Amino acid sequence: MASGADIRKGPVGPLIHRCSALRCQATGPRMQRCTRCNVARYCGPRHKYFYRSGHWRICRNIVNARVRFNEEHYRLRWAQLPANAFETNAGYFWEVESTRPYMCARLTLVKDVLLPLGTLDSVQEAHDHLRDMLRLSRMDTMGVRYVLPFIMLRLDIDQECYDFVKWWATNGADAGWGDLTLPHLDIRGADASEQPEFLLGEDTPLSFVVAVLLLKLKLLIDVLNTKVTRKVLSRRSLPIKLRAQIERAVVRSPLSANLCSRSYKTLSGIEQWLLPQVRKLGINITERDPRFMSDLFDPDEALAATAATLSGNPLGCANGSDGVILHSYPAWWSTDGVLGLLASARDLAARSSKPAAEDLLASQGHRENPLSHRIAEELQAKHGLSYLFEYLGYVVRDATYLGPWAERPSEVTSRLMAEA
Repeated sequence: MASGADIRKGPVGPLIHRCSALRCQATGPRMQRCTRCNVARYCGPRHKYFYRSGHWRICRNIVNARVRFNEEHYRLRWAQLPANAFETNAGYFWEVESTRPYMCARLTLVKDVLLPLGTLDSVQEAHDHLRDMLRLSRMDTMGVRYVLPFIMLRLDIDQECYDFVKWWATNGADAGWGDLTLPHLDIRGADASEQPEFLLGEDTPLSFVVAVLLLKLKLLIDVLNTKVTRKVLSRRSLPIKLRAQIERAVVRSPLSANLCSRSYKTLSGIEQWLLPQVRKLGINITERDPRFMSDLFDPDEALAATAATLSGNPLGCANGSDGVILHSYPAWWSTDGVLGLLASARDLAARSSKPAAEDLLASQGHRENPLSHRIAEELQAKHGLSYLFEYLGYVVRDATYLGPWAERPSEVTSRLMAEA
């Protein structure tokens, strides 16, 4: 299993073809592939040759994992029992015991090799493997459904991600797994901006709530980027077409492609529509798993420990807190602006609690304690993590504020709370 550090690696921003050579920033679709693994690319023969020693071990692991997978595929394809398993048992593959080595080898290729590499080719290949595994085994005993939404978010297929999560959250429990004639993953074009009440029940898997939270934050960031870009461009004399091109360039999600045609008032309305939804989802996650947000801001220890815990698990796609942070963090890390927005809200919530923390220590006779300062900081940090979503609105307003730094909405709020 990849280490926490390996999982975290990768540039911020959308997945595009990049040169795999260390420190090379070249991008583009016409790069040369590694002819052995086909998921690493290079900007030219020089980098392909000189980085060969650094890529060799990764390349070998990919090739070996594919060999094991192909061996299991061949063994199952030509097995006598069950005969023609890929045709006759599609839909309930895992229920046939002889198919399980094949499914485990396929999942190992995805989670231990392709996803940690983090290139566009490797993540796309991982997505295709997992989608086909769900076709073969609808019941998803291996927990693929807990991983796939975050891969979709990394690939910016956000509509597919939302449709996928909504189907599992609303239909998955009553899908009638024994009847293959029933619809499966048949939701298309669901409204990703709708209220998230269907996710807020106690039985909803945590990974689904986290995935939709990240998706809605992604949409919110696109709205904020469009608003601030429009403010800046309003001070420049530019052709209308050029303005539209610039505004389209600052959004990431395909669901935000039409924001450039919306008025500023409409953008503000979308922002105010999304913000309460983000709060609901965030508070739901915080109440269900208080440790998740802490791990999200300081992930190294959690990722390393989780990777070690799941390394011996042949399924390895757990939906618990540890599994969710492991599988979701690359999507959080690569979605530009999201972690920064949440960190600002956390810091504002922590600062706002400083007077209360000091008063609490004074009332308990800790003021003379040499460790009182540290205790106060710990109380503030805990408050910041617990209440960051309540303070998110101030930070959202900060994001589009272009006035004096000291007059930002969050700073004004902090001063008023300190004076109260």
